[in-house]
Amino acid sequence: MKPLIFVMLVLLSACSSVPQAPMVNSELPKVTYKGRGAAAGPMLVGAMGPVGIAVGFAIDEGIAKEIGSALKESQVQGEKELANVIAEQFPEASSVKMLSLDFKAQRGNDDFAFATVELRFRSKEDEWQLCLQTNPGDLSALKEASLGWSLIVESISANRVCKESQD
Repeated sequence: MKPLIFVMLVLLSACSSVPQAPMVNSELPKVTYKGRGAAAGPMLVGAMGPVGIAVGFAIDEGIAKEIGSALKESQVQGEKELANVIAEQFPEASSVKMLSLDFKAQRGNDDFAFATVELRFRSKEDEWQLCLQTNPGDLSALKEASLGWSLIVESISANRVCKESQD
């Protein structure tokens, strides 16, 4: 009988030590991207005139939409992973909202991009914001898969806080 009581106590105490996952606001912010198009805009001015700059920005806007679509397609799973890592890293957080999600081409290699993510956390007593920077990810994969969520989750886990200069 004593072993049974001991096992029950261990099981009950183990369940109470698991942090509860915070509520993740499912509204994604507008995804932005700055890279190839912004760099190509001034070069296109010579060939197309002022329209060249607009074409350059349209290229970046198209890439941002593709990344945003990939994030939307994998949002349910991504939010679960996000909630789990936040529960581990910030157990006091009861809710989290993604305020901004800005992707930028990696300097020297436009085939990779990193994201700057601004998050707002709320607990019962407090509210705070955190800016995180992801590792670079393959741009093609960011536009087609859930890589964006994985990079965000990994940056939270590693506590990769934004630098002053993100270039």
